[in-house]
Amino acid sequence: MNINNGVYSVIMTPFNENFSIDYDSYNKLLDKTDSSDITGVVVLGTTSESPTLSLVEKRTLVSLVWNRFKGKKKVVVGIGGNNTIATLKFALEVKDQCDYMMITVPNYNKPSQNGIQSHFEFVCNNEELQPIPFILYNVPSRCGVGLEPATICNVYNSCQNVCAIKEASGSLEQAINIRSLCDIQLFSGDDSLTVPIMSIGGSGVISVVANILPEQINQVYMLCSRNNYDEATKKYIKLHPVIKGLFIESNPVPGKELLRLTGIFKNNIPRLPLVQMSDENTKIVHDRYYTYMKSMV
Repeated sequence: MNINNGVYSVIMTPFNENFSIDYDSYNKLLDKTDSSDITGVVVLGTTSESPTLSLVEKRTLVSLVWNRFKGKKKVVVGIGGNNTIATLKFALEVKDQCDYMMITVPNYNKPSQNGIQSHFEFVCNNEELQPIPFILYNVPSRCGVGLEPATICNVYNSCQNVCAIKEASGSLEQAINIRSLCDIQLFSGDDSLTVPIMSIGGSGVISVVANILPEQINQVYMLCSRNNYDEATKKYIKLHPVIKGLFIESNPVPGKELLRLTGIFKNNIPRLPLVQMSDENTKIVHDRYYTYMKSMV
């Protein structure tokens, strides 16, 4: 049991002015993703603004994405939450509409490492979920607590269907420590660490920039997969200012502005408590995108 290597785009969720989901724009983004060569998509990730989506909306998006991509691209459903029983319940609801599941460290509760391990084991070891490969998701900046490498190793050894981790701590040392302890597949959770993570045996990237420039980040990944790190680095360095711009304010706010700019999204509205970018940062994000596109001509 394993996860296909490659680039996975965490699909952003567009909203109308009344904060309802803009399904027309969502389908445009799926069209763009479908026409790219990336490996798969993640629905209900952090970049999808999943904490602000209702259960009905989550079920609708999962069904929409699954029906669009099944058999064509790998579909990952994020089942993150800080209520272990509710997380399991949702996982059981969507188990037939995904190829893989991604489970996040519980946020807000601030559990111990034993608590995090128990959360993962309670969900992943459920009998009905045994056929589904799981990706752990470590993002301490969002969750308030991080997964330690030893805990990752323990979960990997105690859950046969835990195959991979999205490592979004921003620490290459953390990634190296994980690699030294177990054979879990390692995906970069930061676009900016794609090349170094791949260089230590990583499996790819679970990406934000793939919403906007899927082929470009896929080219970086493909070059790394062929051990052509010189060319991968050259391509990445050109892309780097755009990627850094995507985090100039809270993700996915800058990315939604670029999707609006490029005509994929009708507008750039996030759901509260996220708000639209300042004019100053909007200009920076635009300038970096235009500079990159000109460099590609």
